[in-house]
Amino acid sequence: MAGRLAENASQAPGAGQFGISHLESFLLRRRTHPEKIAWLLGALAAATLARFAVGAVVTGIPLLFYLPAVLIVTLVAGWRYGIVSLAIATPLGMALFGQPTLFTGPSPVQTAMVTLTVWVIICGVIVAMVHFVRVALNGARYNETRFRKLLDAVSTIVWTTDREGRVLSPQPLWTEITGMAWPDYAGHGWLKAIHPEDQARLRPNHTEPGMQYDADTELRVWHAASADWRWYHARAVPVRNLTGQGEWITALREIHDQKLSRDQRDLVIAELRHRMKNLVAIIDALAKGSRQRDEPAMEDFIKKFSGRLHALGAAADLVLAGSRVSIECHALLRATLAPFLEEKSQRIGLEGRELQLSEQTGGTLGLAIHEMATNALKYGALSVPGGTVSVRWSVAPCGEGSERVTIEWKEHGGPRPVPPNREGFGTRLIRSVPSREREGDVAIEYQPDGLYYRITFVRTAEGPPAAEPKPVLDAAE
Repeated sequence: MAGRLAENASQAPGAGQFGISHLESFLLRRRTHPEKIAWLLGALAAATLARFAVGAVVTGIPLLFYLPAVLIVTLVAGWRYGIVSLAIATPLGMALFGQPTLFTGPSPVQTAMVTLTVWVIICGVIVAMVHFVRVALNGARYNETRFRKLLDAVSTIVWTTDREGRVLSPQPLWTEITGMAWPDYAGHGWLKAIHPEDQARLRPNHTEPGMQYDADTELRVWHAASADWRWYHARAVPVRNLTGQGEWITALREIHDQKLSRDQRDLVIAELRHRMKNLVAIIDALAKGSRQRDEPAMEDFIKKFSGRLHALGAAADLVLAGSRVSIECHALLRATLAPFLEEKSQRIGLEGRELQLSEQTGGTLGLAIHEMATNALKYGALSVPGGTVSVRWSVAPCGEGSERVTIEWKEHGGPRPVPPNREGFGTRLIRSVPSREREGDVAIEYQPDGLYYRITFVRTAEGPPAAEPKPVLDAAE
């Protein structure tokens, strides 16, 4: 996972710009037209002299000596100058060294025409191939330059190792960060600069499957400038070459301040959760301790107040536990219905896909669900042995960038519900659930087989809808 740091272009002695080899840099260097013309004339002159030098030994192939010249001109000056060199070399070779005789025909003219045609085709293909090689090299050079600039922009350090995690050459950046001099960190010596508690997470998997997956972790590296351990985030990617040999490429980014802030935040949240639970318990104890005995109305009030208090506390605890400002619907319902699930878990069913609700909507929904469950236990489906309750929620697209959320509560097998003469606090509480959402609506139906509540609202779509909702049939599972 870790290894030798990749040198910056300015720090890599003897390396071409951004790691490009000397040959690639030479071939791709931008040249002026006079330089290109000089290359063209020089290559043709060298080919002509070479043909004169071997003229007494080699006969009958005057044009083939100009093939390297065309190739070289195309490589260093581009395809246009390659075509010009071909146009000059063909008549020049025929004029100086006579007609080519590689092919025979009925007449000298036909022989020359066939040879010339084949020559032009061969050279044209070579010019095209060399041109594509230049394009590929130029694209590789651009991509590497772009990659290096990207790394500079995000202030990321990159290094590589072999698949055994060994450092094979000096790395100036590793020395700059840790203060370790070469060869102190050669081989696995770099582990001395990693905190002992983090070293076990850094060793790469030496098996074949281990080279197929990315890996990332947070670790402490010795920082020479501050003389202390500092937190870094390391992400390693396995790479294989054509021969099957593997190596790790790792990006290292300092996260020391963010890590300390996150740890401090987690500590504050944990303390806040602890204090909130204590506060709920104190309020509950004060309420129960202040009631007068043998007063049914007061007992009923305390029971309702305590249930609503714990439902609100459960919803707030979910937000704090997740360190976010949203509540997952299924987790909220499980927490809210926990007192009712102890003995009636098989009679309350929950079904729906993962659904994140805002803190405000989720908190109000928790109070409303507690109210529904309390009423079902006293007057509805949960008040008789065979009654059941099902809670379903779903999300469906309803226009570009929007989705409609539907939450349904349905009771089955209970006493026939009777509409009240006026709306009480519980009904008003249920109707307030979608008040902070767009196009919120609450439908309450007193159906013959039990009460039915439907809460709907529209919100901005969070992502592509799930193919099918995943049912959760037993809330106590």
